[in-house]
Amino acid sequence: MKGSVIVAIVGLVLLWGWLRAFAWFDPIALCRIHIDVELLEGERDPIRAAIEVVRQEDPAAYRTLCRWVDRIQEERQCDAGGPQAHPRVGGQSVSAPGASEPPLLRAREAPGCYVRGSRVIVLRRPPDGGGGPALVRLRAEALKRLAGYSQAFWLDRVR
Repeated sequence: MKGSVIVAIVGLVLLWGWLRAFAWFDPIALCRIHIDVELLEGERDPIRAAIEVVRQEDPAAYRTLCRWVDRIQEERQCDAGGPQAHPRVGGQSVSAPGASEPPLLRAREAPGCYVRGSRVIVLRRPPDGGGGPALVRLRAEALKRLAGYSQAFWLDRVR
């Protein structure tokens, strides 16, 4: 009996460590969001800090984030959401003739994007040396907005 209890405790500690290392995990709110960053180039802590800001400042947006987002990825630019940047773009190149500021270019330069039809949010990786409280605030606002896009997509699909 004692051996199985010890194995269960060790298993729970390992599970908690894994969830803490690779995801945002809030057992009280039943919230788990996988955080995917480049192994050598990205950091999960600024993303966790942005989620914490959302949790503390806007409980409704936090519930939306937990309910409608399964994964947050950090990439150099928002190419993943490119074709969904604007319905008229439909995969056009950034240098479309006659376009002064194409929607796809604006999408690539945005702080984050929603991958339409999924529960994935892509956040732009900060430039080298970029970071701090301003980045956390920018990401928190992007998370709130993009979680709303995910919610709108899935709720509109149900109707």
